[in-house]
Amino acid sequence: MVRSNAPTSFGIDASACTEYSPDAVLSVPRRRLLTAAGSIAVGASLPFSARAQAEWPTKPIRFVVPFPAGGGADMGARVISVHMATAFGKPVIVENRAGADGAVAALEVVKSAPDGHTLYFGTATSMSYTPSIKKVPPYDPTTDFTAISNLCIFTFYLMVQPSLPVNNLADFVAYAKANPGKIAYATGNSTGIVSMAQLSQANKLDMTHVPYKGEAQAVIDMVGGRVQAMFATPAVMPQLLTEKFKMLAVLLPRRTTTYPDVPTMAEAGQPLVNISPWGGLFGPARLPRDIVDRISRDFNVVMRRPDVAEQYEKLGLLPAPSTPEVLSTLVKDQLGAWSKTMRSAGIELE
Repeated sequence: MVRSNAPTSFGIDASACTEYSPDAVLSVPRRRLLTAAGSIAVGASLPFSARAQAEWPTKPIRFVVPFPAGGGADMGARVISVHMATAFGKPVIVENRAGADGAVAALEVVKSAPDGHTLYFGTATSMSYTPSIKKVPPYDPTTDFTAISNLCIFTFYLMVQPSLPVNNLADFVAYAKANPGKIAYATGNSTGIVSMAQLSQANKLDMTHVPYKGEAQAVIDMVGGRVQAMFATPAVMPQLLTEKFKMLAVLLPRRTTTYPDVPTMAEAGQPLVNISPWGGLFGPARLPRDIVDRISRDFNVVMRRPDVAEQYEKLGLLPAPSTPEVLSTLVKDQLGAWSKTMRSAGIELE
């Protein structure tokens, strides 16, 4: 049983989450990829005057992030914002709009002008999770946004306080079972909420859920001992995570090159904890296709830079740029997967 001071009960049927592996996220039929790539190639071959209305961009570009400063999405956005500014020819300003599980930032983008000067770092939290738990969703991810490019897969590790007498995930599960209600775990996003709920339900654990608006504050409270466990990305104080906490498992279907000694959840005996968070680049609805093609083309070049890949690896982010069509399909598929997960778990709508 999961005890939580959050308003929602997060019991998860892990079998509904098999759609979330990075392999599934990045797997798209070859014909669809070729069709999408062909459409961008056609757009790129047109004269500039036909591709970019009114010589876009004409002013600085807002890059809205749905989490506070210091988290994985924020730091990932800041890594690429400088390169995006060079590619676009105008400053790209990262704006943090945290709150309401990403809805604050998402609605900021929805109401913005569809002129290419407001871009959004949409994640699974705001684009899949939030619409799935609301009786009246605040927006429709499939119609209120324009998909531009997939961005990345987030790498999350299960971290625990060194004060806990555990050395691996099996030890952690055994300790939690033997000490019901004594472990408080932190969450700063939907990945932490759902994955911890999966772990708790699969093993019938009684732990206390302490929600935060973002990872950064949760990590600070981990250091202070106010919470003892959480799923976190290396973007949040990477040296601190490895020196101060025990890394028990990674939330991916395969080990990472950064921490090759850390087993996957499946290798650690918990195959049912299997979701995989993603991030994508969006604009508001009705963004002209010529601007979409220009942004997508230049953004893909940025995301394939070796230095960006190196910085992302240190942050625990896996670059995964794509065509607009691939991201659009991903949004629809992931929304359905999250909705299925919520229904099967019997989570009460808010």
